[in-house]
Order: sequence, then structure tokens, then C-alpha cells
Amino acid sequence: MYTIKEKIHQLLQDKNFSFILKGSLSTALTLLLVQGLRFISGILIARFYGATASGRLTLLVTVMSILAMLINFGIKDALQKLIPEYRERYNLKTAYRILQRANRLIIYFSVIGGIFLFVIAPYLSAYWKEPDMLFVFRYSAFFLPFLVLGELNNFSLRALLKAHAANVSLITPTVIRIIILFLITYFYFNSNNPIYLHWTTLCLLPWLFSLIPIYKYFIKPSKEEPILVEVKDKEILAIAYPMFITYAAFLVVNSADVFLLKAFGVGTDQVGIYKTCTNISMLAATFLVALNTTVQPKITQLYTQGQHAEVQRIIQKFAKLIFLLSLPIFLLLFFCSKYIMWLYGSAFMTGAFALSVLTAGQIFNTLCGPVAQLLNATGHHKQFRNISLFGAVMNIFVSLLLIPKYGISGAAFANTISMIAWNIIGVVYIKRKFGYTLMYLPFISNRKSA
Repeated sequence: MYTIKEKIHQLLQDKNFSFILKGSLSTALTLLLVQGLRFISGILIARFYGATASGRLTLLVTVMSILAMLINFGIKDALQKLIPEYRERYNLKTAYRILQRANRLIIYFSVIGGIFLFVIAPYLSAYWKEPDMLFVFRYSAFFLPFLVLGELNNFSLRALLKAHAANVSLITPTVIRIIILFLITYFYFNSNNPIYLHWTTLCLLPWLFSLIPIYKYFIKPSKEEPILVEVKDKEILAIAYPMFITYAAFLVVNSADVFLLKAFGVGTDQVGIYKTCTNISMLAATFLVALNTTVQPKITQLYTQGQHAEVQRIIQKFAKLIFLLSLPIFLLLFFCSKYIMWLYGSAFMTGAFALSVLTAGQIFNTLCGPVAQLLNATGHHKQFRNISLFGAVMNIFVSLLLIPKYGISGAAFANTISMIAWNIIGVVYIKRKFGYTLMYLPFISNRKSA
């Protein structure tokens, strides 16, 4: 116990590492809570509304995610670099000005995206042979702006190194979501309740709850400061575009399988089961995601200050820590997949093998560390764009080969293979560019203990 206390004391004495550690653990606990509550809500939806309702919700979430990505255009990811950089070089008011311009761009793009979704809604309903979803797709057009603006505010708070405030704005709507789900299921049961819940608690409420910390940490403290540099829209978009392509590639990896499964005649219920598996498998990467949202702004800050050795030291220490924290979750999901899927109902147990395969991909993703965040924070976002595009193309190619024969298991293998491929390429590129290895290999990597 004394040794453990000494270790913790040493970690907390390390200023930069301690800051990221506290933010990452706070975010990790938040994500675990959020994912846990969504896990419970997923079980409730599956048990009371059935696999078909889960599948319909999956189709809606897929469509809205794709359009949200197009509307965002990589802007929220660009702010992860721009806000800490301009705050470090100039002042908070200049950084806030970038957020204002980003909001304006998002609103413009949201109008176009909403109109587009309203127009193509009949074609989507016909393509998926779900005529009852016409009104669902059309009404979703009105919630798209709130979904994207909420994400933009959340990323901006993290870029300002206010992870706790960003976490609170995520937790509150999720808690409200589970409470409302219980109430409407018991008192106002309707087959479309999961969809209504998605609109209100995952689109509208996160945006509303993010406005308070935005005012507290951006607007209020910067009122008396001047804008030292005026950043133009085209400058934001110039950085956002490569990140948009990167994000689009990842969305292809996470969403193309849904379209391909439907294209090859897989039922909506099976699509819902598969997407449930992908959501559960993300639990294995919870600590990595938590690190990513905290570490990129800090890397940008240190890299802007020229502290390159400090960047290397921090991310290598975290690579080991994240793996060790993620290992228990990985073992649980990989070896107990059958029992986990049973919680959703007997129909969902067909996805147990797919869950194990997807979990294997996530743990490899964790082993490789924050590849995307290091490259984006250090100005190598175009190179990572190319890496992610390769992964997306590979995902589609392997999916075309495996889905017709193996269904959702084939989609899971395609997802995992492409994830392993782009991670390996990213790690090799970082080794050649920066001269050090980001990947942590248990029992092999010779590093100082975190």
C-alpha cells in the first residue's frame, strides 16, 4: 500500500501528466456512466420494444450521424487544435471568436443538411423497406442542428481544458434519458418512444446543457479582452477539411456496414443486433476515448510551446496506463459476450461472436494509443486523413467479401481488420516521423512505469 501511495504521489507531482490524468479519469468515469446508462436503456428498449425497434433506431442514428458529420465538416475537430493554440498565442477572446465563427458555419450547413434529409426521406424509407419511418426521417431534420451544435460546444470546452464541465453536460441528459425511458415505457408506451427519446435527450438536451459552461468559461471571462487576431472562415475550413475527410472515413467504417448489411438482405432486427454489439464493444475503448478528448488540447499546447520531448514522455506513459485500465473491460466483453448479449434477450445472443470480434479490434486500437490525436495536434492531419481513408476503403472491400456469406459476423471481421490496419500504419508513420514508438506492447515495451 505504501508503494502504491508513493506511485500515486509521484504521478500527481508531474504537472502535465497529472492534469491529463485527472481530466482523463474524470472523462473515463463519465463515459462509463454514460455508456452504462445507455447500456441499460438499450436493454430496456430491446426487452420492451423488440429487436425491430432497436433496428429502426439504428437506421435513424446512422442517418443522423452521417448528416451530422457532413454538417460539422471537421469543424469540431479543428477547434481541438485552434482553440488551445490561439488561446496560448493570443488570448481567450480570440479563441472564443473562433468558436463564434464555427457556430455560424454549423448553422449554415445545418439548414442545407436539414433540407436534404427532408427531401431524401421518402427514398430512405423505400430503400430500407420501412415506409413507417418517413415521418421519422423528416422530423429528424429539425433536430440535426442541435445535435451538431451540442457536439461543437462539448469539444470546445475540452479544447479549453474544461473536461469536467464538458462531462457534466454529457451526464445530465443521459440521466434524464433513462428516467424518461422508464416513465414513458410504463405510462405512455408507444413503439416510437425510443426515437422520440433520441431526438430530445441525445440531440436537444446536450446542446441546452452545454450553453451554461460555454458562457461561464468562454463568454464571461473574455468580456473585457480585445480580439487580437480575426480568424476567417476559410482558415477554419482549411484545417477542418482534412479532419472532415478523416472523420468521414471513420464514419464509413462505423456506418457502411449498416448499409451493406441491408443491401445484402440482412433483416432490420439483425442490423439492430449488430449495432448493439458495436456499441457494447466501444466500452473496451472507454479509457482511450477519455484520454483522446483530454490529451489532444494539451499536446497542442505543449507542441506550440516547442516542448516536443514532453509530448513524447506524456503520451508514452499514457499508452501503458490506458491499456492496463482497459484490460479488465476487454476480458469481460471478450470472454462473456454470450452472457452480455443474453441481457438484451434471447434473440440478441446471435450477436455474441460478433461482439467478441469487435472487442478484439477495440483492444488493439487501445494498444496503439492516441494515434489520431498526436498527428492532428502536431499538424499532420493531412497524413492521418490518408491513413484513415485507406482504412475505410479496406473496411468496405472486406465487408463486400464477408457479409454475403457470414452476415453480421462478417461485418464484425471487416471492422476489426480495417481498424488493425490503419492503426499499424499510423504507429509506423509516427515512428518514422518522430523517432519513437507510440504503441504499448505488454511484456515487450521497455518503458518506465506509469
